Amino acid sequence: MKCQLCLEETTLLKRSHIVPKFMFKSLFKEDRKLVSVNVNNLQGEKKYMQSGHIEADLVCAECDNVILGGLERYASNHLYRQPTVNSGVTRTEYGGNHELIPYIRYENLDYVKIKLFFLSILWRCHISKNLFFSDVDLGSHSEIIRKMILENNPGKDDDYEVILIFIDTAGSRPSKSVIDPIKIKQNGNTFYVFHINEIMYHFNVSKHNKIEIFNKGAIRRDNILDIAVLNDKVAREHFDMYLGRRILMKSNVLY
Repeated sequence: MKCQLCLEETTLLKRSHIVPKFMFKSLFKEDRKLVSVNVNNLQGEKKYMQSGHIEADLVCAECDNVILGGLERYASNHLYRQPTVNSGVTRTEYGGNHELIPYIRYENLDYVKIKLFFLSILWRCHISKNLFFSDVDLGSHSEIIRKMILENNPGKDDDYEVILIFIDTAGSRPSKSVIDPIKIKQNGNTFYVFHINEIMYHFNVSKHNKIEIFNKGAIRRDNILDIAVLNDKVAREHFDMYLGRRILMKSNVLY
């Protein structure tokens, strides 16, 4: 069978993650099962997964372990846990004011590895057969991104920008959840939004009419990544806008 990344005819893996399990870390119960939240049926039976979404016959072992695995290991060690002193990466939290929202700044991240890591997630969601990712249809962008990953080429700063926003709704919304990625078209611009464990990932795929959010915070060649932190009303409104409706948690007042 043909590997969808390198396009070589070879043996394909029977177990490949679409989204790396470390991105779900705090969503796992103590027994390491992932809590899967269906926002359309919050009263229904809870479902659990052992390690996220896994599929067969997508990529070969070389691509999964070396190319995709290398990107995942870098992101896991430098972004999804506290950076070590020896890594050179720094993480600083900045408070907001009446003009600026709070944000977390990472400095000295590897632009190539971090950007391609995020693009590899978007690309894997596109090639996935799982209905959970059915809204991710990259069209001709899929081949461009595939080559970028395979050739270790992150492109220009304004190619396929990725923005992260941390959502802290103080428990008033089911933000500690995994929600289906959605495709959004706005004034001729197309972007995707993923929600995983209080973080919204915004992927831009259009060259024109970009929304303002993609002009700030995206990882660039200066190796700086800013993650906006939304709290209180702003967080609730952003989460509601993403879902297209308001879903309140029983343990909190209705607001």
